[in-house]
Amino acid sequence: MSEKDVMDQILVVVSKMPDTMIWRNNSGLLFTKRGTAVRASIPGAPDLLGVRKGRFIGIEVKTEKGRQEASQIRFQAACEKAGGLYIMARSPAEAVLKLLEEIP
Repeated sequence: MSEKDVMDQILVVVSKMPDTMIWRNNSGLLFTKRGTAVRASIPGAPDLLGVRKGRFIGIEVKTEKGRQEASQIRFQAACEKAGGLYIMARSPAEAVLKLLEEIP
């Protein structure tokens, strides 16, 4: 299963959780019609962003063999230092379990 497939499944399952809002965090470099470069998101930001019971959540989606990049590790540290919840999930079940463990 591709990372996008896992991400789509996580979006469906987590969005059904009570007191939870989640959305896709598109990232990368885009270009306007005039050719101006515009960066979407910030380096290392997770694939999914949201709020659960008033607390920020970030979910980085990986396949079974996927690993975090250095920029993602730095984002995770900053997020957690600021009181947010950052999780890495390889399946919808793992995402839900980690969310419920941290924010019941």
